[in-house]
Amino acid sequence: MTGALPSHPSEAPLFRPANAPYPPFPGYQGQGQSQGYPPSQGASPGQQSPPQGQGQGQGYLPQRAGYPPSYPVNPQYPSYQGYGSFPPTFAPPPGYNGYAPYPPAAYYPYGPYTWQPPVPKRDPYLLGVGIAALVGSTLVFLAGLGCLGLLALLSIAPRQNTSASSFFASVVLFIVFAITGIVGGSAGLYHSIRQVFFRKPSREFSLPRFWIFVILYLVVLGIAFWLHTQGKDVAYPALTVVLILLAGIFPALAVLALGVRRLHYPRNAPWPTSWRRLTLALISGATLSIVIAGVLEFALGILLVQGHGVDPLICVDQPNAPSCQNPHIYTLLLLMVAVLAPIIEETVKPIAVIVLIGRVRSAAEAFLLGLACGIGFDLIETTGYISSGYNDWLNVALIRTGAGLLHGFGAAMVALGWYYLTHAKKRRLLLAFLCWFYAVLQHALWNGSWGLVLIPGPIGNYFNNASVTLGPFSVPAYEIINIVEALFMLAFFLYMTGRLRTSIPSLPPPDSRSGAPEPGQREVVRT
Repeated sequence: MTGALPSHPSEAPLFRPANAPYPPFPGYQGQGQSQGYPPSQGASPGQQSPPQGQGQGQGYLPQRAGYPPSYPVNPQYPSYQGYGSFPPTFAPPPGYNGYAPYPPAAYYPYGPYTWQPPVPKRDPYLLGVGIAALVGSTLVFLAGLGCLGLLALLSIAPRQNTSASSFFASVVLFIVFAITGIVGGSAGLYHSIRQVFFRKPSREFSLPRFWIFVILYLVVLGIAFWLHTQGKDVAYPALTVVLILLAGIFPALAVLALGVRRLHYPRNAPWPTSWRRLTLALISGATLSIVIAGVLEFALGILLVQGHGVDPLICVDQPNAPSCQNPHIYTLLLLMVAVLAPIIEETVKPIAVIVLIGRVRSAAEAFLLGLACGIGFDLIETTGYISSGYNDWLNVALIRTGAGLLHGFGAAMVALGWYYLTHAKKRRLLLAFLCWFYAVLQHALWNGSWGLVLIPGPIGNYFNNASVTLGPFSVPAYEIINIVEALFMLAFFLYMTGRLRTSIPSLPPPDSRSGAPEPGQREVVRT
């Protein structure tokens, strides 16, 4: 079958609808009549309604009559052109007050985020020093507990063949060791734990004015002198032990306070060192340096006296013994006291500064750390000497007043020499040797003045028997040499601290400094 199918319009005679049409709606007016919705009554000006007959659609119902009119225009809301107005607002019923407002939403009290600087890398060398200090402080603390146990055993042990002076000196020495171990070990553990585990910086080290410790020392001497006049030097053992300890501590702290105050220049500059470093230096001088110096002096002393019929050390307590009148014995004893001891002690005292010398920031800090090492060494040695005096401990304390300056200043000069050896740009060997040689020389002269009493003949007898009366006290003649030397050391100490502090560059006040270092300036981190 070919060709297109015939298409007949609906008006064609052959078209037969399948279903009968619906009956007309009542009111329907037939064809030609406008169908659909009438034009909008609210047409805006310039808008024209569609003409009749256009847009008519088959099947659209016209709008029925009787449709209710629109709501009146609300004066609060003007109607848009071409649209009806919104319905009017209704007033709330009587007695209705509305809903209560909601409380503000809870929130976490977080502040604005601030940028955090990156955590600096740890110095492996300082970390190793901190670990070593942690281990060493633990051993010192345990040693202090051991000395405390030995002190308890000593107090209950029988002492039939022990003199009262020897027993008293032993008790005081064990008390000093116990206090040094427990207090010093605890301080070392505190600073080491903060550095190794918590990475906390240490505060700058400072002390009160030196004259405060001088006044406290004079108070101690006043109490001791009153006991001496009453004949009760050791009548109260507990009080005597406390006075001996304070008589050794206050002069040493006066020297340390004078040094740190002199080196702190200008006043708005940072202090020379931190509490952590100075604590390490002080504890090492009172423990490690004492042990090393004692072992070396004992070993070398044995080598010197081999082959002799008498021990030269006996002549220290009994210089008038017949065997001590031999000039050869005197030479050996003077060699041990005035040469061997100064060389060993001045070399090993600033051992903590030698460990830290690569990280020491200035010559003033090296000097102060060495001073702390010498002060720690002096605290142990001086209290031992004073306690050995027993009934005459007050005179020994007066003689040992300048020992803190001797040991502290000597160790400070050696530490300064180590700083010049590692940081100076020229003549480093010469500067280091001169600093070490001065420390040994002043120590040798100090010990050598005591050796004058051992000279055979009238010279030794004169210095051994002659004395100088200073008020109520009688001072041996050879101690006048020590007093003159102490005054010279004090003058040179003031000169050196003045030179070191003027070599430190001036810094602006802390409130005027920015957080970043100046170009070419190394940032200082306190450890």
